[in-house]
Amino acid sequence: MIDLDENKKGITEFINNSISRFQTEYGLPTSIGIYCCPWSGWITTNFNIKTKLTETENNCPDFDFVEYDYMEIPEWEDEYESENPEFKTSGLVKRVNHDLGDEVFNKIIFDYLKPIVAEIKEQKDSIFLIQMLDSNFEIVL
Repeated sequence: MIDLDENKKGITEFINNSISRFQTEYGLPTSIGIYCCPWSGWITTNFNIKTKLTETENNCPDFDFVEYDYMEIPEWEDEYESENPEFKTSGLVKRVNHDLGDEVFNKIIFDYLKPIVAEIKEQKDSIFLIQMLDSNFEIVL
């Protein structure tokens, strides 16, 4: 079982550090994409400075700066590939049934990332997109 809350600090630091480094190198982004593939255990930051989010059709791979930073979380992939994957967040254990496909796990991580990114957004003057790879889960904050 993976306790996702143990990753919160690292993910928050990764996103904040990536934004700070980007701003130092390129200036203020107009939009920031958080692109994630939970079942492969990675998160990337993506930035627009010229392109509007609507021009990308809410698709991180179409941002001006794609995969600007990359964070690996291999324990997510390892747990997901186990016989009976379990992920704990906010004290609740959620099980992933492989027979139902990747969307079950995508939803767990999507719901987990939303409040993390919303908290970061409070300090930033930008639009954020959270998008799961090959998934219907996305939101603009």
